[in-house]
Amino acid sequence: MGKIRQKLFSLLTAVILVISIGMPFTGQTSAEGILTVQQAIENNSGTVTVEGYIVAHTTGTNSYDFEAPFKDDYNFALADSPDEKDASKILPVQIKTTFRAEFGLMSNPDLIGKKVQVTGSLEAYFTVPGLKSPTAMQFADGSGGNPGDPGEPEPPAVTNLKIHDIQGEGHISPYKDQNVAGVTGVVTKIEGNSAFFMQEPQGDGNPNTSEAIYVYKKSHGLAVGDLVKVDGLVKEWVLDGYGDKLQTDLAMTEINATAVTKLASGTELPEPVIIDQDRMQPTRVIDNDQFGVFDPEEDGIDFYESLEGMRIGVESPQVIGPQKYGEVPVIANQVEGKVYSPQGGILLTKESSNPERLFLLINRDFIAKAGDRFDGLVTGVVSYSFSNFKILVDQETLPELNEAEFVEDYSELEAGKDQLTIASYNIENFSAETDAAKTKRIAGSIIQNLNSPDIIGLVEVQDNDGQTASGSADASQSYQTLIDEIAAQGGPVYKWTDIAPEYNQDGGAPGGNIRVGYLFNPERVQLKDAPKGTSTEAVAYENGDLTLNPGRIDPQNSIFEDTRKPLAAEFEFKGDDVVVIANHFNSKGGDDPIFGKTQPPVLDSEVKRIEIARLLNEFVAGIHAQDPEANVVVLGDLNDFEFSNPIDALENGQLTNMIETLPSGERFTYNYQGNSQVLDHILVSNHLAGSSVADIVNINSLYMEEHGRASDHDPVLVQIDFGQNQCPEQSGNPAKDKVMDNNGKHLGHDKKAKACGYRSAG
Repeated sequence: MGKIRQKLFSLLTAVILVISIGMPFTGQTSAEGILTVQQAIENNSGTVTVEGYIVAHTTGTNSYDFEAPFKDDYNFALADSPDEKDASKILPVQIKTTFRAEFGLMSNPDLIGKKVQVTGSLEAYFTVPGLKSPTAMQFADGSGGNPGDPGEPEPPAVTNLKIHDIQGEGHISPYKDQNVAGVTGVVTKIEGNSAFFMQEPQGDGNPNTSEAIYVYKKSHGLAVGDLVKVDGLVKEWVLDGYGDKLQTDLAMTEINATAVTKLASGTELPEPVIIDQDRMQPTRVIDNDQFGVFDPEEDGIDFYESLEGMRIGVESPQVIGPQKYGEVPVIANQVEGKVYSPQGGILLTKESSNPERLFLLINRDFIAKAGDRFDGLVTGVVSYSFSNFKILVDQETLPELNEAEFVEDYSELEAGKDQLTIASYNIENFSAETDAAKTKRIAGSIIQNLNSPDIIGLVEVQDNDGQTASGSADASQSYQTLIDEIAAQGGPVYKWTDIAPEYNQDGGAPGGNIRVGYLFNPERVQLKDAPKGTSTEAVAYENGDLTLNPGRIDPQNSIFEDTRKPLAAEFEFKGDDVVVIANHFNSKGGDDPIFGKTQPPVLDSEVKRIEIARLLNEFVAGIHAQDPEANVVVLGDLNDFEFSNPIDALENGQLTNMIETLPSGERFTYNYQGNSQVLDHILVSNHLAGSSVADIVNINSLYMEEHGRASDHDPVLVQIDFGQNQCPEQSGNPAKDKVMDNNGKHLGHDKKAKACGYRSAG
């Protein structure tokens, strides 16, 4: 009888188990019916109560922000551990309107790490197991002292504060994360229907404290000139920015308003602070104490913080670069001791990053170039976004722009009987699909502005179909399109050579397969005969020549991951051999911004460029070890400055950077955020420096397409005079004329012995 009962019990258990598999999970795993987060993830159905720690704000599928500020109050994420970072162990939770004021992370960032209980529907949220449509939210017993914790009265709002009290003397408000009430100000700028700037009509006379603040309030319905009273939560909020802006960018002090009361309309706006009249801006230092001392008189980053949100004015500012993204970079005045270009730009130097640069946010249709000047006072409020302080200009009072005369730049360097000309030209994502107007401009600049160089190292040549994901990296049509246009405009009929990268392995826009390559004039130079390398073969220098032509330098080295590989090519000119190495180093993307939260900025990308530069230097040193008189030219977009560590590592006793032979005001090929700077270089073997002349042809970087710009980089040109080193006459004495050994190694002083046909010894 006992065996029969045991069988019946086992059968009944099996039936219950089968039935339970087909029924929704109700979450009743304990007397209280409360699930852990892991249980909720594993059994994601039914209406349940889940207990866990708030660990993050959900930003997307398996994507979480773990640190404030947070962008909205719409969700949080739970885990069983307050330190959990594993997305597979995190449960995204929807926050309905009823609970947002108390549990939204934008409004209550201090909730991170607090333990809560949430009742709602277990179902997919952000396409992963989640909890939606909550009907109850409360803090778990024993969590203690939480904002809005049941039974804990919310601390009263701080009253009788002025805006300058909230701003304080520093980058972080002394009232951060505190509620304030009755803060008054005049609306000075409307930022859509969800935000505005307001300013205290009468300041405290302290130049270290801002009298204005950014206010976030949806559907505020206000207008400039309204006098308002604001209640809300003081926050430090990062506005628009690049990439991981929370890690790099400064925050704006704001009031996240719960109530805005209009007291009056048509109030007169506070007078703007006129830069370099009412307040002198720093021109040398951005920050020199890692935010240790708030010093607006010395540190540019502190100066603009002391004016955050305030109305300022700049009298007749000078434009120092082209409008981009609606921003026009300007300076208030030129400063003694700074370096300026003839066209009106300001140069980045080793000594200064030029903190006096200002950015007028106007619109993307505004046309401006370096050297233009506004005819009168430009006013606006100081904001911060995309890693820079900005002036949100008053469009209705923006003065007329006086345009500087546009003077086309032409090089005087020309190819000659004994003069070889070599150029480096970044042609900005050029392909056979590039529009005809740009193709014509690039071709015309090569002929007219550069005088049809003998050899052109091209940078950013894309494959034939540009950024189309075709699976092919071939660029033959891209080169031919440019060659045909040059010929059509009366230039030489160039030939081309390159080595196509492995598909999508060299960085740049996906599908574009940018690479370096060459155009060369076959009437003037010849590509020396040697096998062409593949994308993975490494070139060497043996017996006086490259083993591959062209050939890539150490292309399988891990340092070149997602980066263009250097391309060496050997040309013959009038009996002289010249090894040219074209490059496009990794970009400066990922470096900390100049006006960012980390001071001094950390230049993470520089580490890789230094390693690439060292590798190149060793390759050149290997050539010179075999032949001290070998002619080597290294060129390209090196993505760093003539005074930088990577360029120093590249020179290192082997090469002379011809950029450094130019006057300081001419040393720029690129304009970034108003700073004119050198990114494109031509270096030559030291023994060639005395017979070489360089030129930078500034036809692009200071201008917009409306001015005829063909690329975002200016080309660089060098002329090497080989006439200074003619073949010596043979003496007729075999002993004297035997200047080379059997391996082609030069034994005598004559660097041209092999090219001149001298016999080998033995």
